[in-house]
Amino acid sequence: MTEPDGAPSTLLRGTAVFAACATAVLYLLGLLLTGFAVSEVGSGADSTPMHQCRSTPDRPEGATVETHDVRYLPVGVRCRTTDGREFDSGVVPAWLNPALAVSFAATVVLTAAAFVQADRRAAARQRTAVRQPG
Repeated sequence: MTEPDGAPSTLLRGTAVFAACATAVLYLLGLLLTGFAVSEVGSGADSTPMHQCRSTPDRPEGATVETHDVRYLPVGVRCRTTDGREFDSGVVPAWLNPALAVSFAATVVLTAAAFVQADRRAAARQRTAVRQPG
């Protein structure tokens, strides 16, 4: 038995699933980019500190890069100088973390809306079942 107003519910659930998939893909992309950059460290004569930290335009002038830190939220690699300053390595594109945040927020909102709509439809079905003599 199909319900006449089932299309909006299906669209809402489908959109929530799409937003969740987009969030997962963006996060995995960030992890892959970070992983590839970090995997180069330690292999080769000129690998430490990582070349992304040495060649990024965000590096403070005259600073000597000491090490790097991998961050999982927001995804990226932060470089640290000998005097304690930190800057972004540029391994992860600047648009990725904001897009990840927006897609995650959309996933939460759409999923909550789908649950609310499902609850309202279930309550409406229950009211009509009680009114009809069985």
